[in-house]
Amino acid sequence: MRIQEIQSGMLLGKDVYDPNGHILMRAGVRITERHIKAFKSWGIQEASIAPDADGAPEPVRDPKAVAEIHALLDTQFSLSNRGHPVVEVIYDLCLQRALGKR
Repeated sequence: MRIQEIQSGMLLGKDVYDPNGHILMRAGVRITERHIKAFKSWGIQEASIAPDADGAPEPVRDPKAVAEIHALLDTQFSLSNRGHPVVEVIYDLCLQRALGKR
């Protein structure tokens, strides 16, 4: 699927690699807006999207609640190097769990 068509909450079907062959993201990850921005910045044009295990779409979340969760996590990660790949993965896992997606 083209990156422009991918939406937050979709499940990555196959590993995504940068132009040099280094892995950017493993299959099975729930895609976030941050991931989509990263794909675009790396020049990734397409990614494989897997169907959800139960076939149901992700529940719609209240934008205010999502913003509050982001603010809480931003505070908790304020002393961390958010640009570090491991910290990004941990942040995304925390976000997914807080949103009930894992």
